[in-house]
Amino acid sequence: MSARRLAVALGVLVSAGCGVTRLQTARTVPRGATQTTIAASLVYLGDRQSTSISGVPALPPEVMVRHGATDQLDWGIRTFFGLGLLADVKWNLLSPERRTALSLSGGFGAAADQGAVLHVPFTVSVSHAVRPGFTPYAAVGYSTYWIFGYKDPDPGVSYAPRTGTGDGLLMLHAGIELAAASGRALMLEYTIDIPIVDDPGDFYGFGTNQFFSIAFHTGGGRTVAR
Repeated sequence: MSARRLAVALGVLVSAGCGVTRLQTARTVPRGATQTTIAASLVYLGDRQSTSISGVPALPPEVMVRHGATDQLDWGIRTFFGLGLLADVKWNLLSPERRTALSLSGGFGAAADQGAVLHVPFTVSVSHAVRPGFTPYAAVGYSTYWIFGYKDPDPGVSYAPRTGTGDGLLMLHAGIELAAASGRALMLEYTIDIPIVDDPGDFYGFGTNQFFSIAFHTGGGRTVAR
């Protein structure tokens, strides 16, 4: 592989962990427990072509660590746009003893890539333990991105000013968790992001992207409703 191709390959991998995927059910990690998730996602862009390196589809890696603060509240931190981090808090509105979980989550992320990125996501998620070890889940959310310094303006050219709204994406997630009694689990997930708000003043535009993810996480979550 040439130096240029290697640089492109490394760039794709470093920009992984964009924080777009969900990789968790609506259930929170139990009080005092810590859960680590490692995932990879096959990315399809808006033109329905996969991101690839030398013809081989890229599988951007992601890492997330979550810790249970109470029986119905946890917090997590994950990789975000390669050189950044995304932190969030999730609150399960239902009793942790129930098979069904309904949660609200919100967070804040920041990263430095070609420019600087600030990110605020809000998500509503639901999951149901159909049987011990098998939990389907779904989530819908809105993610706002503020992009700075992505492109330098050309002298003498008039550009649209920033609206201040940032770029907004509608996020849809669906997946399943297959867990062992120990709490270790395999997750399969589909995510689609749909741009619905654009700030022309940031010189950046999001497209509709799809993510097919596979993830593994350590023990720490309840696998059986009591």
